Amino acid sequence: MDSREQLSQEIGDPSLIRYYYLDRTTKELGFFLNNLHLTLLSAQDEVPFNAQVKSYLAARDEENHLWLIKPVLSKEEMLFHRSCELAYLLDHRTGTLAAPTTALYIEGKPYRATKAVQKFMQISSYDYLEEPFIGILRLDLINRWIYFDEDRNPNNYLVITNTKNRPFIVAIDYDKADMLAEYMKITGTPEKFGWIRTEKTRFLTLLRPDNFERLSIEDFSSRLSAFESITLEELRELALIVFDGFCDEPVNRAETVARHLIERRDYVLSYFRSMFKPRCETPSCQDDEYAALGKSFLDMHKRKL
Repeated sequence: MDSREQLSQEIGDPSLIRYYYLDRTTKELGFFLNNLHLTLLSAQDEVPFNAQVKSYLAARDEENHLWLIKPVLSKEEMLFHRSCELAYLLDHRTGTLAAPTTALYIEGKPYRATKAVQKFMQISSYDYLEEPFIGILRLDLINRWIYFDEDRNPNNYLVITNTKNRPFIVAIDYDKADMLAEYMKITGTPEKFGWIRTEKTRFLTLLRPDNFERLSIEDFSSRLSAFESITLEELRELALIVFDGFCDEPVNRAETVARHLIERRDYVLSYFRSMFKPRCETPSCQDDEYAALGKSFLDMHKRKL
């Protein structure tokens, strides 16, 4: 079972699984988005207020699902937003619940488009430094680091619930990701877990480095393994699906982006594995072992009495 299938099983809600395309492979989803047909709505009263102030418009797909769209002003901007779709596809591939994102033409005009998240709460309505939220956000750092998404704040995450009222975080907003950069924009600090950013934005994630203390590599293994399972060939295919028809020499562009993403991926995986020890070597595990030994000693002493 891959990460996407595992996420589907956890959600367990057929309507949500279909809405977020978790019933499709990532390659199938890429082709599906290339053939997505949206109809611009004449009335814009369905656009949420926070999207209205950012000049988003409303459109619906052939299943009558709402999408939030915004005009794209240049060929270069269109290429950038197509690259943001690649980040979304990698979220889908690694079992990260995210709002479907693409860039396309509607009536011959270019738009960026995001599928509207339905029945959500802002993550700031919850204590996201507690489980289950903090565990999901810690894993999400791996994705955003690989995408060079240097500006993540509470507005980039929404919370939905399934039919059993279990909460799930939905990642949104890819417009601060940089999938085209050919150098490392985010690097790890050498002596203690943390990160150095090229751009001086306010956030990398909702979490500070000290929220990663006393963790083990097992806490990240599912997401690290999901990224590690992506081959260069698969990345080439996904990148070509995204770039074909939207830039000159799309094959060369796909090859370049795929190779640099592999380099980023390998760097992040190596850094996490150098910073976090196996669970049985962490201080918390050793503390538990000492506590168990102490309890065993007291129990034995009581029996003697």
